[in-house]
Amino acid sequence: MDWAFEAAAGLLGALFGYWFPAQQHRLYREAAFREAPARGARLFALRAFAMPAGALAAALAFRPGQPGGLASALTAAFCLLLIAISSTDFDRRRIPNVLVYPGILAAVVAAPAWPDRSIGSIAAGGAAALAAAVLLLLLGALAGAAARSRETAFGLGDAKLILLIGLLTGWPAVLSALLLGIVAAGIVAGVLLVLRGRGSTYSYGPYLAAGAVVVLLWFERFDTLGG
Repeated sequence: MDWAFEAAAGLLGALFGYWFPAQQHRLYREAAFREAPARGARLFALRAFAMPAGALAAALAFRPGQPGGLASALTAAFCLLLIAISSTDFDRRRIPNVLVYPGILAAVVAAPAWPDRSIGSIAAGGAAALAAAVLLLLLGALAGAAARSRETAFGLGDAKLILLIGLLTGWPAVLSALLLGIVAAGIVAGVLLVLRGRGSTYSYGPYLAAGAVVVLLWFERFDTLGG
């Protein structure tokens, strides 16, 4: 019956990916964004990302060999949250507080429920993520000053996302999650530099989120120092 849970989870993930992009405008702080829901080609593009991503992540959380039960449900739910955050960041370069703050709280509350990571490793992951976020904020500010631009790839929303990732993956898996995300973002930055030249900006959050999703779904491969 494992395939039934996997298929049902995938379907729910796809439905979420279809529904959320049409509703996410309600989450933005700026009135201009709240009053301009995604439509037409923009809505199609967001759904083209969120539907397959949601279906795949949710299904993989319940694939054979996974813990199942509450642990798989938590993995699927947090993956969908990270996909939602990616969708808003792709759309408006915004990571809404109404997504990330409840996500951080939920990660703290869920800490005792994970069978493969301890509360201590989660606390250490959160501390490491906070340190990494502060460092990246400083580097982003320096890069922006050097480029004489107020626009930087890394902002406060990304810092909050990194804290969420640390609380979800724990130590040492947070290092792999952030490394995967930073490498992916670096590749995109290199492509944009070639295609658009200096000064081009892009959303950093989706690549950090992608690194976290990979680690959550294949956690046993990244928790190399023990949970």
